[in-house]
Amino acid sequence: MLTFTDLQISKEIVKAMNDMGWKEPTPVQIEAIPAGLKGGDMFAQAQTGTGKTGAYGTIILEMIQPGMRAASALVIVPTRELANQVSEELSKLAKYTGHTCIPIYGGVGIGPQAAKLMRGTDIVVVTPGRAKDLINRNDLNLSKISVVVLDEADRMLDMGFAKDLNFILSKVPKKRQSLLFSATMSKEIKQLAMRQMVRPQEIQISKDEPVLDLTKQFYIIADKEAKRDTLCTILDMNDPKAIVFCHTKRKVDQLTKKLRTLNYSVGAIHGDVAQNKREKVIQSFKDGSIKVLVATDVAARGLDIDAVDYVINFEAPVDPDTYVHRIGRTGRAGKEGIAVSIFLPEERSMIRDIERRTGKPIELLDIQIVHKPEPEVPKIIAHQNYYPERRPSSPPRSTGTSASRNSQRNDRRPSRNGPRSGSSNRGSR
Repeated sequence: MLTFTDLQISKEIVKAMNDMGWKEPTPVQIEAIPAGLKGGDMFAQAQTGTGKTGAYGTIILEMIQPGMRAASALVIVPTRELANQVSEELSKLAKYTGHTCIPIYGGVGIGPQAAKLMRGTDIVVVTPGRAKDLINRNDLNLSKISVVVLDEADRMLDMGFAKDLNFILSKVPKKRQSLLFSATMSKEIKQLAMRQMVRPQEIQISKDEPVLDLTKQFYIIADKEAKRDTLCTILDMNDPKAIVFCHTKRKVDQLTKKLRTLNYSVGAIHGDVAQNKREKVIQSFKDGSIKVLVATDVAARGLDIDAVDYVINFEAPVDPDTYVHRIGRTGRAGKEGIAVSIFLPEERSMIRDIERRTGKPIELLDIQIVHKPEPEVPKIIAHQNYYPERRPSSPPRSTGTSASRNSQRNDRRPSRNGPRSGSSNRGSR
């Protein structure tokens, strides 16, 4: 069995890996780290969750010097969430090396980010759109970059960032080391690699799908009215750290609200959740203060969270490929995971399609569904002899009778239509 020390990694980085609980290198790390430490260009096919961040992060830390005023390494990623996750992991790897790293992305104020860049950092993890904006403002200096990483390059091309990537890379010195990581090796990805790299080494670790070997797959058939109780029964079994998938933003909000009323520790992410709130929810889920994360497929793209115990499909995925990518959020980094799908009776035929796609059977989860009653709202019953404290009434304006007071008010009230023509005394007619 290979160790990290066998890969000729410095003792400072190995020590940080031990602190992070990494026991042995993953296949992508075994292949990519020695190749990258030779200084040449490389593109690798590797899915999220296979250890690729640790692979290129190690290469970066070994290849650049810490404490430089301008950034020496640039990591380009497709999403804000991934920028934060990558920066966090690189900072942990650099615990004993002295390197600094900052995430830069859109959706938040550009001023504070420009100020961070002015103070200096060794590694910048950035999304394409925000990188372009900062370059145009002369706030992102790429003249000292010696290592460039394109992480999840296929997704960046799918999201329409091809022009932005070419623009950014045109501002980086031609003499550099380029590392490209992608879940697919399409024609477009290979063309991008050939344009931006010099005789790159190709490494193929995984196909365009998560590794499901450590994930146990189950299904339950439940009527629409019983789905909520089914979900609660699953959550009550082992109190897992779970990601629950729904189709729409509205359903995510509805289910999150209902789970909160039932006293579950739950957070939600979808496209309409503000960026700062998304970050807080994801961080709370990572540190365990939130146990259940309800999400749409789009919002969960790029999430790289360790130790997710369960993935629960509250609503069935639209197709087998979506199913594979959903359940790939668990059973990662050498830890077993469980995937449970709640199917309506009319969705039963999807099970066979998914089994053909994954090549693995999905077992029926035989559990007794327990009804989860709504919490009772305490009623406040007023005592019959209880009267709220009354404020003292104002003193009367006059001592006359009610009729005389009304007469006085009428005398003082002006006529709405003004005086009539002729005599003002109706009785004199």
